Amino acid sequence: MKNIFAQHFICSFLCMLVTAIIDAYLNNTLSTDRLGILAFLFLAVVGLIFSIAFAFFQKWLRQSVRSTVILVLMLSIYLIVSSYLFYVIYIDWNAVSAGQIQLTLFQKFLHSEWSHWLAFLFPFCASWLYQKTLK
Repeated sequence: MKNIFAQHFICSFLCMLVTAIIDAYLNNTLSTDRLGILAFLFLAVVGLIFSIAFAFFQKWLRQSVRSTVILVLMLSIYLIVSSYLFYVIYIDWNAVSAGQIQLTLFQKFLHSEWSHWLAFLFPFCASWLYQKTLK
């Protein structure tokens, strides 16, 4: 395949699509609301937007497809593990609301929206830093 943008895009989007499927499965099996199809659709759209932007960025930096695969796999593993831990770690929200217990730093990090959305910046920053070290 000659088009380097297409290579970067296909690799990253397939990885994000597998991540969306696994997250939807985790949602259907571990969550009480069973809205896995919505989780799949949401992550698939976010993955599509991320893959397009990251493919352009990788092409602009002239990075290899191997680095794209490695960085997107790291993002996917983080998203899957954080999704799993989100459903598995039990928090008594009534006791938290009543002030009887406080969340640990890890629980605050796990339930923070920032920890999910800022993870999408990691591949961009890591790729840019890697490019700077090559110069």
